[in-house]
Amino acid sequence: MTSLRSGVKLGLMKKLLAILVLGLLWCNIGLAEELSVNSLLQEGFKVSKEETIKSSKSRRVTKIITLTKGKSQYAICTVIINSVGAISSTKCRMP
Repeated sequence: MTSLRSGVKLGLMKKLLAILVLGLLWCNIGLAEELSVNSLLQEGFKVSKEETIKSSKSRRVTKIITLTKGKSQYAICTVIINSVGAISSTKCRMP
């Protein structure tokens, strides 16, 4: 009978651990800061480099913008512009 009880306790502990880990991961995603070119510019970043890549097949344009703040901080943003000229997506990353 003791092995059955310990198995039940072990199963319950695994479930509780899984719920705890998933809860912490979900909270981390919810608290992540959304970066945009405008928010980075307001924080004092300056555009240091801007590249344009044109796709011959889909007629879309990708702009890669490098922003720097001082000598140690930088961010890279990609802006995808569709064939109509509207921005379809923007992503910024700070390594």
